This record gives sequence, structure tokens and C-alpha cells, in this order.
Amino acid sequence: MIADSADASPEQKRNVKPPNGKQGYVPLDEEKEGGNYPWDTFKETSTDNLSSSDIRLWKTIHKVTKVIFIVILFFIVLSTAVVHKSTLFLLLANISPPNPTRNSSLKTSMYHFQYDSIETSATYIWSVVLVVISPYIFTTISSVWSLLFKKHAPLECTPLLLSILVESLHSVGLCFFIFGLLPNLDPIAGLLFCLNVVSIPAVLKLIYLEDSRNSKAKAVKRILAIVGLAATLTSMALWVYYLYKLDTEWQKDRPGLLVISILSPLLVSVVWWDNFIPQKPGKYLKCLSQMKEKIRDMRTKIYAIVSIWKTIVTLCMVTFIYGTGCNDSTSCLWVLYGTTHESLPSMDGLNNDTSQLQLNATLDSWILGPTSLVVDLVHGTCSRHMPMYIAVVNIITGLVCFRCCVAANKILAQIPGFSLPLVLSTPTTLLFMVTLYASQDMRISDTCSLPFPRWTSGIQYDWTMITASILGFIAIVAVTSHIWIHSQERMQRGDRMFMRPMYCGLFLDQSMILNRRRTEKPGDKDTVSEDNSEIEPEETPKIYLCATMWHENDNEMTQILKSLFRLDIDQFDHWAKHRLEANPDYYEFEAHIFFDDAYENKDGARQINEYVKRLFVKMEDAHRSVYGTAEDRKLEPPLRLDTPYGGRLVWTLPFDNRLVVHLKDKERIRHRKRWSQVMYMYYLLSYKRRTNQSDKNTFILALDGDVDFQPSALKLLVDRVKRNPNVGAACGRILPIGSGPMVWYQKFEYAVSHWLQKATEHTIGCVLCSPGCFSLFRGSHLMADNVMKRYTTPPTEARHYVQYDQGEDRWLCTLLLQQGYRVEYCAASDALTYAPEGFYEFYNQRRRWTPSTMANILDLLLDFKNVTKLNNDISLLYIGYQMLLMVSSILTPGTIFLMILGAINMAYPSLSLYWALTLNLIPVAIFIIFCFLAKPNTQLAYAAILSTVYSLVMMLVIVGLIKQAADNGFCSVTTVFLCFVVGVFVIAAFVHPKELWCILHGFLYFLAIPSMSMLLMLYSIGNLHVVSWGTRETAKPVSEQNPSTNSSASKNSNVKEWLTNFGVARESEYMFSVGNLLRCICCPNDTRNDTDVKLQTLLERFDALESTLSNKDARPHVPNDQISKDNESPRSEVKSINSDEQDIESSDRRSLQNLVRAENVKGKRRKIKESEKVFWEQLIKKYLFPINEDKAHQEKTQHDLIELRNKVCLFFILVNALFVTIVFSLQQVNLDSGGSISKELPCANGNHGGSFEPISMAFTGVFGILLFIQLICMLVHRISTFLQICSITEVSEKHHDEEKKIQENITKIKNFGSKNSATADLGDFEDYEETTDTDSGVEEEGQQLIDDSRRQKTKYNGRRGQFKRTLKLLMKEPVSGNDRRVKSVVFEDEVLRKSCIGIDKDIINDMVHLAQDKGFQKTIRRRGKEIAEQAKKRTIKNARTAPLMPSNASPYENVVHLQGLPSNKKEIHIDMSSFNEKF
Repeated sequence: MIADSADASPEQKRNVKPPNGKQGYVPLDEEKEGGNYPWDTFKETSTDNLSSSDIRLWKTIHKVTKVIFIVILFFIVLSTAVVHKSTLFLLLANISPPNPTRNSSLKTSMYHFQYDSIETSATYIWSVVLVVISPYIFTTISSVWSLLFKKHAPLECTPLLLSILVESLHSVGLCFFIFGLLPNLDPIAGLLFCLNVVSIPAVLKLIYLEDSRNSKAKAVKRILAIVGLAATLTSMALWVYYLYKLDTEWQKDRPGLLVISILSPLLVSVVWWDNFIPQKPGKYLKCLSQMKEKIRDMRTKIYAIVSIWKTIVTLCMVTFIYGTGCNDSTSCLWVLYGTTHESLPSMDGLNNDTSQLQLNATLDSWILGPTSLVVDLVHGTCSRHMPMYIAVVNIITGLVCFRCCVAANKILAQIPGFSLPLVLSTPTTLLFMVTLYASQDMRISDTCSLPFPRWTSGIQYDWTMITASILGFIAIVAVTSHIWIHSQERMQRGDRMFMRPMYCGLFLDQSMILNRRRTEKPGDKDTVSEDNSEIEPEETPKIYLCATMWHENDNEMTQILKSLFRLDIDQFDHWAKHRLEANPDYYEFEAHIFFDDAYENKDGARQINEYVKRLFVKMEDAHRSVYGTAEDRKLEPPLRLDTPYGGRLVWTLPFDNRLVVHLKDKERIRHRKRWSQVMYMYYLLSYKRRTNQSDKNTFILALDGDVDFQPSALKLLVDRVKRNPNVGAACGRILPIGSGPMVWYQKFEYAVSHWLQKATEHTIGCVLCSPGCFSLFRGSHLMADNVMKRYTTPPTEARHYVQYDQGEDRWLCTLLLQQGYRVEYCAASDALTYAPEGFYEFYNQRRRWTPSTMANILDLLLDFKNVTKLNNDISLLYIGYQMLLMVSSILTPGTIFLMILGAINMAYPSLSLYWALTLNLIPVAIFIIFCFLAKPNTQLAYAAILSTVYSLVMMLVIVGLIKQAADNGFCSVTTVFLCFVVGVFVIAAFVHPKELWCILHGFLYFLAIPSMSMLLMLYSIGNLHVVSWGTRETAKPVSEQNPSTNSSASKNSNVKEWLTNFGVARESEYMFSVGNLLRCICCPNDTRNDTDVKLQTLLERFDALESTLSNKDARPHVPNDQISKDNESPRSEVKSINSDEQDIESSDRRSLQNLVRAENVKGKRRKIKESEKVFWEQLIKKYLFPINEDKAHQEKTQHDLIELRNKVCLFFILVNALFVTIVFSLQQVNLDSGGSISKELPCANGNHGGSFEPISMAFTGVFGILLFIQLICMLVHRISTFLQICSITEVSEKHHDEEKKIQENITKIKNFGSKNSATADLGDFEDYEETTDTDSGVEEEGQQLIDDSRRQKTKYNGRRGQFKRTLKLLMKEPVSGNDRRVKSVVFEDEVLRKSCIGIDKDIINDMVHLAQDKGFQKTIRRRGKEIAEQAKKRTIKNARTAPLMPSNASPYENVVHLQGLPSNKKEIHIDMSSFNEKF
């Protein structure tokens, strides 16, 4: 029976009938793809670190929080705007009120308003001045703060002078408007007149319309511009008529009010000119466009100067308005400034409930008319400072309104949180003021009421004013129509959001909506917010996920694979949305895993190690956990490629993204993480950039091989980097996972480090280290000068080993910072990574990190002049902050030593300080000696014991602190400082609700302070010469060790041989591996299978003939008798007839053969393009060649490292010893002198209360100041993080579990077709040229081709969109995009030649049935016949060098025949009718 033969093919086994004659019988011992038997139906999936229920819960919380926050923003913006306007007009109502000399009909609205006073108090004037200049003060403060901590572009004279001119006109117009025009109007008329300040913007909007791709949209914009201009001009004319009509007698003699009513709105509106000048205004206003861009680039320095200038101009204008026209010479100025003068008249008595101070003057202004000025007024029992209180309320509400508007724009809630409440603010204020007028008395208390005018009769307003107000409202809505278009950019910067850094004190709502940028991205000439155009392809982020692996365990591998698979689903979901409308979140990605030291010496050859084999097993597990087990989500076997550095495996994920695993052989390429980073950065940013010419918006996400993250984390990092083009890297929040006390400690340590340290660095400067486990780098900045080139520098000095290789991620960030790029921290982007769970592994990890951290910070500090010159985000203040941290880090061991010393003295008061010093010094001294003399394991064992002892000592510290707090209460520096530190940690925990549980590990952190802050520092410095990795290090494989020490391996071999003899174990099925070859030589087996020898001959002939067929030139004919001879010869004598033309080295071939024969490694074999091969060879030759150091060089390097260790230790120990000696001596002197050095606290009372020593207090003060700075910066950063979380949260998005989401994506594939055909640029798939697989076997390759064709038929069945694209390809028409799947369809000529024609016919017929267009049917049939005829001719031509098959051959035999392979020795002729029948 053929089924019983050992060499029966899988096809033959499948076609064999069972003894009972039933069809469909499958032998039980047949193994399915993936290594599963038919009866093995039970599956195992891995659990997620974050369960789906937790993710769903937090998404729901985020959605609810965002909705509530938007509602709160709406009411806050609306209410603060209303309060701001109401308080402002409350102050203005008391300036120049009606008096017996001039009972103005404008001020009283035809004598309907009644005022409480007839005098004008200087306090009200200065309150209004404070309201006007407060935005200038805020601008000055923010600009100076930015100038202190950041570096900005140099200032130019022309933009500064232009800004000063425009802002001066604005200040002059604003002062005339608020101090000249509004005091002559009643509050309601003044409120409505403020709508008439859009004259200049209306004119500019009509002249320079925004470009729009839609003609209808452009027409609508033009209509709005016309309506806006017409409405504002008509409104202005009606207001002038209203003023003239109501105050005719006054205007006859002094027409100044009419002039001001026309000029002041025009001067005020000039300030918004730049928002309505387009990027390309034409040749006449080209200079203005250039000035606009320069002003934006220098806005910080310009507005720092301009805001001060505007404050001065405002004060001068107030002095001018109220100082000219005074009847008593300069007495008005004396009253205005509240200065006593002999010439000032005095007044006695009371007027109503108002008492006057003695200073007064009479103003007869050409604007205000006769006005009585007094220094101050007191209304009833109200405070004389009530106007100032009202002004403070006005300023606070204005600032809150502005900040809430900024927050609304940042979180993409522009319409509900910005546009709508601001537009409604004026009508709402009008209703509010009318309601106030209806009240007879607005009392604050029984004897104090607000001095607001009262309405005395029914509503009798003039229709001129009503019409002018309505037209003014229409004008401002039409001119600012751009505020109703949603922004697409989350978390916009201030210069992208508003033209000016602050609002206007008078026109709060008008200034903000006119100040809102019409273009989202300044400098971008094509992207206009009103045009809602699609995202350009070049703006689509291209992200390369690059993970480095080494010795990760199964669980760690699973987590990163699941993260990549989740990203595949998420990316397709964004692609589907992008097909329907512009999706700003759309991105493209490609995942790469760089496997370090992936090969090992085994059986005399380089073979993949066990870690790589585990990766294949975990690939299936992770795929099953994320995608499920459905057939349409099956993970296809990878492509296998031979590369100069080892091997490459390429998986196509279910949603068309690619996962590439690079297997590095350390004998061919340099290993370790830094060199893997150099490898993928040069490959992705240099080679691919050169071949694809698309480096814009290219990012690299650096990952560790055990990281676990959600797609939203990457989304947040991309948002962070896209906000600022100067950002070179951004890192997320790293969350350590694992089990055990060491992991608990690290959870709190990581939390405190991110909560305080990274947040502070981000706020006042730059983050110094972006961890390599989860960081996003901008490709263009990595390619900058002195970054990647310097990153490839091999260590040549001792300090290089510490700075370069021990902390490669920190050094890369240092290089970016030194070139002027910014590194940021995104707290909302969470990534989980496995932390060391053992004490030894943790110490070894920190032994690498600690010296590297200090070395890189020291390098940055020493180069502070160049850094502060090149980097705009690093200032001298930030350098000073880092210096303080460096000093505190160096002195931390000494501080902890003194703390333990105090604990011992506190626990045993009878013990003198000298004995306490001795007891503490002896174990520390022993540990220092061990660090110099003992082996690392001995040091770690002693450190573990000492850490346990010190944790008990820390319990004594707790007892002592409790006792001290009980004795002295809060009258103790130690108690207050401890409460402050604990309070900071608690506050930080509560503002991080997702990490609140980390605070529970704070107690363990406190107990471990001596170990982690003193012993660990000593261990790191003492082992500075050790440059090994320290973590994930395993013993060398047995085959690489000395044979004399491999007794256990020998016993294992004996056991295996014994089991083999009894039939329990069997030999490897890979008969031609090097190990089996040696076994054949040393241990010959009489039962050698001759079929395997023939199969190998067939495989090599397959390789030779394929090379012959694929070559354009003619190849020599090989006689069939030569083939027969080759079949009869043993494997060792088989030689390729084209061996002289093979370019692949024998070592490369052996590596890939071993890769192919390894377990779980299946799939087609490909080869890279020659250009890429040359690239790798040149890269390895120049930068990545394996370093084979001689013994002399190694000894010299070790000697230099020990010498460096000695120098650093000497400095470190001496500094701490000096610090301990000084503080200890002061304590001893203070104790001996009865406390003469210490100072008692003011709160001390007899036996209660503490004291402090000046030096100790100084160090405590420094630590306290640093911690307070970190607290403030953390709160600022948390606000930004909260806004970022709200911005990324989509309220309308419905949550679906992963299973449902995958099904929806599959449905989208059927509707849209393959995503890459239209969008993704995956042209580098073409780099993988197909080559014959000499190790797979004819039967496997033939069946694989048939299975591929059938899978393609099933996959494209029912996809109308994909069908049309395939037809275009079939008809040789251009196809949009670069669709990998389309290009792999069997219709391509090259693939058609190698596949079964009958199956191609089935696919064509299936697709023809799908077509609804008759023309398509005719075209496809005609084209199919043409391709079949071409294939027939090629087959006949190629058949000259291959045996021919009969016309009734099976599909499998046709595949063998078309490949030109010998299936038997008999030659026959082709029946040409068989080809015609197939089509």
C-alpha cells in the first residue's frame, strides 16, 4: 500500500481510500498545519495584563468624564463671560454719571435710568484701567516665564516696529472707546455697541477669500463676507445716527463723541488684521504675509515688549483723557492719582448715602463734558475698595473664561465649549442686565448694595439702536464663521489656536472669536480649517515599530505579539474610517522584531536557538488570543529570507500589515541592543528613505521585547509628537508588572519618578531620558547631524562603555538634546513592561542604569553652554535645577547614612553618637570592601542581608518619628518635612486615579530607602568596571561549553541513545542536517532511506532548473542521463550544474537551511534584492561587523575600567565622607555644648517644640524646594494630561469587544477590498524576490501553490471592490496604490507560469460571475484567453529543458511539469488540446 510507505507524499496520503472504501478518511497520525492533530481540538490562550472589562470600564469613565467636562465648560465660559461683561459695565456706569450740569439723554436712555451718584470716583477709573491692562500683565508674565526656561528666535526690528504700531493704534482706540465713548452711554447701549468692532476684518475677509476646493463652499464664503461687511457698515451708520439723535444739543457744540464713535471701533479692529490676511495674498500684500509669519515666529519676545508698551500707552491715554480740560488747572490729575495738594478744594456733607473724601476737582472734557471727579466714594456701609473687588472679579472671570476656551479647543469641543457660549454671551448678558434692572435693589448686605443704575419706567428703547444691534450681531457671526468648523488637531499649541497670546480686557468674547485662527497650522498654505479637506498622503504618519529581543520568556514574547496584533486591528479600523471621510488618526505601520543572538552552535552548525523556536509557538498563541480561531483570520506561514546578517521571517497579518522578524547571528553582525537600534535606524531611515523617498512624518516606535501596550497609547504619542515639529522623541508612562516584593517596590518607584521627575522635566525643560522600552522617535531628527552618526561610535575609552552601552536610550536622548531637539513625556500613554522580580537581577539592572544616568547628565551639564545655545527648551534655570538634583543624588548615601545614625541614637538614647556612628559604619565599610574585592554574587548576597537589617532599622525610624511628632506636634522640622513629603505623594496619587493603588507600596518603598538609596549606589559605583548586561543572561548552551564539563549532557545523550534503542525516542526527521551527517559518518545506520537521497537530488535539480528558467540568457542543456546519474549518487556527491553561478555563500545557505528545518518554521522562501544585500554588507562592514577583540585589548579595556572605577569611587566616597563628617561633628558639638548651635523654633514652648541646625536646615530646605517645584509642575502637567485624555476620547464611538470588531473589519474588507491597494505604500514588499526553495520538497511546494490559489479564490469571493481592482490589473491598466495582495494573485504572468491552469480557470469564472457589467465579462474572458495563450507558449518553450507530462495529468503533476521538474524518466509530448480545454 502506498499509504504505508515511508516516502508517500501528503497528496498521496490524502487520496488513499480506507479499507472500508469510505471517502474523507484522514489518518489519525497526519499532522495538520501548525503542528496540530485532528483530534487535538482544545486550545489555550493567554490572558491580558489589562482585561477587556477594565479597558471598557475606563473608556466608559473617560466618555462620561468628557461629556460632563464639556457641559461644565459650556456653562463656565458662558457664565464667566456674562459676569465679566456685567461687572465691567457696572464699573463704567459709575464713570461720568449724569449731573445737574449735564443730564445726558444718552447716559439715561431718554431719562429712564437713575444713578446713585453724580460724581466720578478715581477708584472706578483705576479699576477699569486694571481690567484693561490685566491681559497685558498676564502676557508679560507668561512671556518672561517662557524666556527664562526656553530659548526663542532672535528678534528683528521690522516685525517689532510693525507690532508696536498696530498694538499702539489698538490701545489708543480701546482707551477712547472705554473711557470716552462707553461712559456716555447707558449700560445696555454700551453692551450692544461693542458688537460693532469687526470693520477691518470684514473688509479683509471680502477681499481675500480662503481657497476652497468646493465651488459651493466658496460661494457661501463670499456671501457671508458680503453680508458681514454690509451689516457692520450699516450698523455703524445706525449707531452714529442714534448718538446724534439722542444728544443733539451736546453734539452741536462738541462733535468729538461722533468722531470717537467712528474712529475707535476702526482702531480697535485693526489688531486682528493678521488673522484675515491669507498666506498668499498676492504681490501687493506679500510683505504683510511675510511680516505675519515673522511675528508668529518671534511672538514671545515681541509680546513681552509690546505688552509692557501697551500698559504704558494705556496709562498715558488715561492721563490724557482725564487730565485735559480740567477747570482747576492740574487738580484733575491730583485727584486722579489720589495725591493731596493745597489748591484742591474741599467739600463737606453727604449726598444721599454717599460720603465723599475731601479731594475733588471739576473736569470739562471735550469728550465727557462737565464731570465732577473725587478720589473715592463709599456707598452706604460698603467698603471703599469695592470697585477694586469688582475689578478683581472681572479679571478672574476673564482669565477663567479664556483658559476654558483654550481647553475646549484642545479637546476638540470647539463648538459647545467655545463658539456657542461666546456667541451667546452678549444676548445672555443683555437678559441678565434687564433682570437686574427689574430689581429695585441689588443688595450685598443689609446696608450695602451694588451701585447699578435703576430703570424707572417701561421699556421704551429706540428702534434705531435695536436694528443696529441686530446688524452688529449678524456682522460678527458672519465674519467669524470659521469658528463653527471643527478643528482636526488635538491639543493644539497656543500659536496654532490664537493669533494673540491673550484676550482683550474690554471685548472678551469678540476678541477671542476674532483671535481664533482661521488656518489650523500656521505656515501651512493648503490646510484651512473652513475647508475640511482630506489629509494629504504625505501627512499620514508612517510608523515603524522596532522591538529588540534577546532572552525573553514565553509570557513576555506573548505580550508584545498581542500588542502588535491589536495594533493591526486598530489600524485597519482607522483605515476603514479614512475611506469614508478624512480621518486624522489614520496611520500606517510596519512591525519589526530584531532578535539578538538568534543562532547557536549545534551539531557543528549555526542553528536557531530555543528562544526563536519559542517565538513561533507564541506567535500562534498570541494570534489565537487576539484574532480567534476562525479560518478567515488564519495567520499564514511567514516568508523566509536569507540575509547577510542571518535570516528574516515576514508575516502578513490578517489585516494586511506586516510583521518582520530579523534573526541576527552574532558571528556575522554585532549584537547588543544599541547595535540593533543602529541596524534598524539605518535600514528604515537611510536605506528605505533612499529607495522610497518618503521620510516625512516617519516615526520609529522603539520597544522592548516584553512590552505590552494598547493602540491608544501609540495614538497619544503620535499626537504629542505632531503638536511640535521640534520634538525628537516622546515617551509614555512605563508601568512595571510582575509579582513579588521587588516588583511592588518598583511600582511605587516608577510612579514617583513619572509623577514628579518626568512631569517636572517636561514642564520646565526637556525630558532627559526617553526609555527604549516604549518611545516614539521622529525619523527626520534621528537623521540629523551628530545624532545617528555619533550614535554608531564604538566605545574606545573606559567612560564610553558606561555612557554608550550601559544606557543607550539615555545617550540617544542626550544626543537629540544637544542638537536642539525636544524630548517630551506623555503621561496618558501607558505601557506595561516586566520588571526584575529578583533582588540580584534588580541590582544588576540598576548597576547599569545608575552610572549611565549620571554620566549622561554630567555630559549635558558640562556642555551647558552649547546646549542652552542650540536647544530652545533648555535654559540656565533648568540647568541649575539639574545641578541641584545631581548634587542631591551624590549626597543621598551620606544623607541616608546620617538618617540611620539618628534612628539608632533615637532608639537607644543612652548610646553615644560615636558608638552609633561605629555600629553604622562597620557594615557599610565591609560592603565597600566587598565591592572592590569580592565577586558580584558575594556582594549581592551581603547586600541582601544588609538590606533586611536596614529595613528593621527603618522601623525604628518610624517609631522615632511618631515619638517626635507626639512630643513636639508640628513644632518640629522633621515632622513638618515628613508630612510635606507624604502629602506630596498622596496628592500625586489622587491626581493619578488609575495608579492610586501604587500608594499602597509606599510603605515598602520607605523600608527599602537604605538599600536602594545607599547600598545600591555603592554597589553601582563599586562595580563600574563591570559592563555586562546583567539581566536576562543565561548560561551558554551545552554545545558551546567545554566538553570536559558537560557530564550531564553526556548522560543525557546516553539516555537518549538508550531510549532510541527501545523505540521510545527516534532520530531527527531532518536527515541532511550537519548533526545527522556526522551521525552517518560516526555511527552508520544500515537502514538508510534511499528515498531521502533521491528527494535531495530532486531538490537540488529543482534549484538548478529554476535558475535556468528564470535567467534571460540561454542556459546549457542538461541531458536526462545526467539526471539519472545524479539520482543514483549519494547526497555527498551531488553537485549543482550551475554552482559557479550561485551568489549565496555556503555559510549563508547553511544558516537558512537550518532555519527552514527548525520546528514551526514554515512558509515560502524568498530572497532580498541585490541592492538591499549590498546595503547590508556595506553597513556591516562599516559599522556592525562583529568585534573580535584580542586578549591584550580586553585586558587594557578592563584595566581602564578599573582605573575609572577607582577614580569615581574615590571622589564619591570622599564627598560623602566629608558631608557625613561635617554634619556629625556639628551634631556632636551641639550635643556637647548643650544646644548652642541649634536654634529653637518660634513655636517651641518649654519641653514642647523642636530646634534646628542651620546646615541641616539648609539641606532640608533644598530638598523641600525641589519637591515643591516638582509638585507644582506635576499639577500643571496633570491638567495637560487630563485635556489630552479628553481630546482622544470619542464620545460617539460605541464600544465593541475585540471579537465583534474583528468581524466588522472582515466585513469592511469585503466591502472595500484590500486596504493597501488604495492607501498604504508597501512597495518594499517587492524587495523580496522569489527564489526556489531547495529545502521544502517538490510535493510541499506544489501543494502550497495549489492551496494558495484556492485561498485566493475564497478570499476574493464576494468582494466587488477588490474585483474591480483585480480586473484592472488583469487588463494591464494602472492600479491605484501598491496592493501586495493584488500583486500576489495568480493572474500575474510569473505566478501563472508556476501555478495550475485549471485552478486559474476556476478563479476567473468565479470572478466573472460576480461582475454585473456585461462589458466586464467580455473583457475578462478575452484577457483570460490571451494570458492562457501566452502561458501556453512559455510552457512549450520551457519544456525543452524539462520532462513532459501527459494531458490527463493531475493538478499536482501539472505544477511539477510547469516548473520543469523531473517526475519520471520517460519523455512524452504535450497534448495541446489540454491547454485549450482549461480556458
